[in-house]
Amino acid sequence: MRAGLALVAASLAAAACAPAASEQPEQGAAVAAILPDMPRQKVVLMSSLPLVYGAGVDMAGVIAGQAEPHPLHEALAAAHDLILPDALDAAALEGVRLVILVQPRAFAPAELVALDDHVRSGGRLLLFADPQLDWPHGIGLADPRGPLRSSLISPLLAYWGLELQNPGIESVRLGKSGVLLVHPGQFAVLQGKSGDGLCRIDSVAAVARCRVGQGRAVIVADADLLDPEILENPAQSGPANRRFVRDLLSELTQEESG
Repeated sequence: MRAGLALVAASLAAAACAPAASEQPEQGAAVAAILPDMPRQKVVLMSSLPLVYGAGVDMAGVIAGQAEPHPLHEALAAAHDLILPDALDAAALEGVRLVILVQPRAFAPAELVALDDHVRSGGRLLLFADPQLDWPHGIGLADPRGPLRSSLISPLLAYWGLELQNPGIESVRLGKSGVLLVHPGQFAVLQGKSGDGLCRIDSVAAVARCRVGQGRAVIVADADLLDPEILENPAQSGPANRRFVRDLLSELTQEESG
């Protein structure tokens, strides 16, 4: 099984290489929490996006007090023992239950195996994988400071039986919640998978929920929903998107009965 995932990763890696119209703020709209109440714990957070200091902030800016941590990073750092590893290996995942990946960099086959092992042994994974990332704004596609504009997590998704597609959607709101997705992807069931992940795809194909061994993963086909400009908007999208992240984490971290 390990060899199968590594082979999928190696073969796919070889082949890989704006919000909607402005909104009017609601009067008295409160900032919604982005994390649920859960026991303090080790949490791994990895991303190619500037979650730690903010877009365009270098070390000189950090020293000058210009850092603007992303709301998710800020909340996790305040409430939990946040781990920001350079490599996603067994050492980084030791003693960790919850892993959050936001448009992560391309992983080496060994890292994908470690992540699969982590979930399979009872871990929880929240993954935001975007086929057409918009933010940070003002950073060109060729700018080395920029994040991955298209997700490279397909080896893991394929192993679990999923395919991330880019249908070219401009933006969409999810049901009555008002959650705003920008250029989201859509999941499809991939035939001929080599792993044993059991995944359910929601009605708009934007969220997949997978059972892998003893663990679970929730995968969202969009990372633009975490754009700080959206999250900090006091109109509908900001509170709605924060609640969306909070509810997914609550769903993942609650203990199952029976």
